[in-house]
Amino acid sequence: MLHRLVKQMRGHTHVIISLTSIGTVGKRLLSDGFSVYVLDLRGIFGFMSLFRLWYLLRKIKPDVIQTWMYHADLIGSIIGRLSGVKNIVWNIRNTMIPQGKYSLTGLVILFCSRISYFVPRKIICCAQSALLLHVELGYSKNKLIVIPNGYNISDFNESEAKRCNSRLFFDIPNNKIVIGMVGRFDPLKGYDIFLKAAGILTKDHPGTFLFLAAGQDINDNNEQLNQMILEFAPHANFKLLGERDDVPNVMQSIDVFCLASRSEGFPNVVAEAMLMQVPCVVTDVGDAKEIVGVSGVVVPPENPLDLAVAISSVVSLDKGVRVELGRSARRRIKDKYSIESIASQYENLYHSLDEL
Repeated sequence: MLHRLVKQMRGHTHVIISLTSIGTVGKRLLSDGFSVYVLDLRGIFGFMSLFRLWYLLRKIKPDVIQTWMYHADLIGSIIGRLSGVKNIVWNIRNTMIPQGKYSLTGLVILFCSRISYFVPRKIICCAQSALLLHVELGYSKNKLIVIPNGYNISDFNESEAKRCNSRLFFDIPNNKIVIGMVGRFDPLKGYDIFLKAAGILTKDHPGTFLFLAAGQDINDNNEQLNQMILEFAPHANFKLLGERDDVPNVMQSIDVFCLASRSEGFPNVVAEAMLMQVPCVVTDVGDAKEIVGVSGVVVPPENPLDLAVAISSVVSLDKGVRVELGRSARRRIKDKYSIESIASQYENLYHSLDEL
């Protein structure tokens, strides 16, 4: 989302500072001509990294510091204020405390909640569910606003020809119904729930489905994942693609997209599937229900049977009805979440800071 946002806001000068490594997104930003600094804020050299951050901010003299996620909210606020910048805006991306309330991140969130009343000018939440959670956590209610994620619609173009090419590329037989999931290997993403649903569907409809999954550590070398497959869906047909940077191509090969998560903020993958006209079955976490609207099916989290029944209900629809459901999904994202519209909301907020 950060990458899409700064690409859209070309009328402004953006400098991106990563507290840790450059990562995949940092490399993309560099290739697109943006200035990217890497602080490698770790271990005994952390103090030097903080000093470098202070030095960079004094040198750049930004009009606005937009922080992204909890540790950046805290560190960006402290060093930003010490460097003389008053216009600090936080960004919140979660609807659950990562690693738990008493983890280091939990303590960072607690501290951020206390200073939220007098440090940031505004706090942007990517989802309404994230806003409500952080009000409960003690964040300043008056400063919290929602600006959802946005998408470059032209990056997601669906056609039957592309669909056939995607299936050929991933070596997927045309006679298989493909149920797809995209996300890193993490308990919050609910791969165990997805696998249990796959086991139920395969038992009820042997030989019908192929289950496709992609994301960080979603590959044949992941022993824990392979063990889960043997335990929950031993007879299911799986294709594990690993981490990929061609998400539209992956979505193109799917018949029904599945979000099995236990927790989300604003799940990008759901919107990306909808843009490729793929009907979605999602758990009721974060803003997933709001994203799909009437163009998808919503089930309670942590319920593999409900998930399997919902997937089966979408698959059993007449093909024409399923195609129209996918078209409706794309229209919904285009109307509500275009990157042009979302970037304008960020710009309007930044321009309003001097008036606050």
